[in-house]
Amino acid sequence: MAWEQAATGLADGIREEIPADVRSLMAERAPSPGERATAPVLGTRAHTDLFQYWLSLPRESGIPEASDFNPMAARQWLPEMAMFSLASPEEIPHRLVGTGLAERLGFDATGTNLLDFVDPSYRRQCSRDMHEAGYRPCGWQVRYLTHYPSGRVAHVQSIYLPLRGPAGQRPRILSLHTPEQPQRYQGPAEKPSFASEIARMVWIDVGFGAPDASR
Repeated sequence: MAWEQAATGLADGIREEIPADVRSLMAERAPSPGERATAPVLGTRAHTDLFQYWLSLPRESGIPEASDFNPMAARQWLPEMAMFSLASPEEIPHRLVGTGLAERLGFDATGTNLLDFVDPSYRRQCSRDMHEAGYRPCGWQVRYLTHYPSGRVAHVQSIYLPLRGPAGQRPRILSLHTPEQPQRYQGPAEKPSFASEIARMVWIDVGFGAPDASR
């Protein structure tokens, strides 16, 4: 897909700021197809509440500033939240990891690259989808299978919402994760594996369109 097609619907101000490596990623592949919505349809009430809090933040440029995110205002969701930096198509480091997430993972993933834990079958596409959320901008919900180091295998429902990074820095992604009951247990592993299976995907239009669900 040509870059001009991949960029259709992106906010003009944000499109101008897209770095060359991200433009290359967007030209290389399209975002994953999924349902379109204007509000969260997966997860618990907490997903909707976080989305409403995100909408309440100033959005003069289309994305709230990361500095406007107030952890105290979101304290009821913090244990299951994470924040990522879209450092590059190959590096999406965890900036913040809630205590509930760290407990299930068996370690504090702060500073580690999210893509190192994504199943290889989805790794590159995951980067593309995360960058879609950050640069369009739009919200994104996914229900996916997670293999934990403990051996637990369960679906997780996650919502991802974009934040504008400080001046000169790339966007950040705020996320909230709702684990489901384990489907099964298998042998322990050295690290978690995310998204070996994608069960459902939803793109949330926040005023700048959403990926084409027909692709």
